[in-house]
Amino acid sequence: MKALQVITAFLISTALLTSLSAQEETDKIATVDMQKLLNDFYKTANTRTEFEGYQDRIQEEDKTRQTTIDALVKEVRKLQQQGEDPSLSRDKKEELFKKAGSKSQEVQALAKERQEWLKRKQAALAEKAKLEFTNLRSEIMAIIQKTGDERGYDFIFDRSGSSGAQVPILAFAKDATDLTGLILELINKDASSSEENSEGEKKSAE
Repeated sequence: MKALQVITAFLISTALLTSLSAQEETDKIATVDMQKLLNDFYKTANTRTEFEGYQDRIQEEDKTRQTTIDALVKEVRKLQQQGEDPSLSRDKKEELFKKAGSKSQEVQALAKERQEWLKRKQAALAEKAKLEFTNLRSEIMAIIQKTGDERGYDFIFDRSGSSGAQVPILAFAKDATDLTGLILELINKDASSSEENSEGEKKSAE
């Protein structure tokens, strides 16, 4: 009985090793640097430029709002200073301080409105950026998957990926082919035509 168990265990072990060995021989593995692909994708540069424009417009509007508030603050101070003039009558002083108080309330309301507006704009911009860059990653992933299918790769790992502890997910892959350069060529093949179209649109606008 024991001899039979030993033989059975040996056969199972041999089968597993044979299976693993065969798997190693058949698996075709490649890697890519997803971070580099995203950074060097021509659409990423265009998207970043677009968002920089959004950010500049938000800052300009915020600057305008702050200028309005600053002007009102100066009015409040001026009214308060006028109300402290000892040569003025009591009624006149009360009138000036009343105006100063009303302006001060307006300042507080505008300052609160500005903060809420800026918070909404920044949140909306962050959400839009998240969506746009997710779409860019999806576009790159589609090219990676297509290339993997066409070239017969079983696995394509992201060398730039890391775990929650910031530890690289892929530390080593034996005989893995780096497809980063090839994928970069594929995702940027339409970059020239895109730039020409952009230049044409600018000239038409002028």
